Amino acid sequence: MKAVVLVAMYEKDQVLPLPNIYGKNLTIKFGGIDGCDCDKIMKYIEEKKIDATPLITHRMKFKDIMEAYEIFENRRDGVIKIAINMKE
Repeated sequence: MKAVVLVAMYEKDQVLPLPNIYGKNLTIKFGGIDGCDCDKIMKYIEEKKIDATPLITHRMKFKDIMEAYEIFENRRDGVIKIAINMKE
């Protein structure tokens, strides 16, 4: 079984494209979390147990984080997710 984990907060209601989902043999589960498992998820990504590469459309340095927020907020440049390099 493969899983997709989406860590996000939304200001508006989200709409699922149900006609596009039907017939794909998917199981979809939703639930709120308090973020206590985020460290485990990040470890799985680091250990390459989860491949988040297709979701990351932008990579930016921490010093450019305000620009990253602006890009994401305004949905510029086909952004899906931005990875921030904390070491640079």
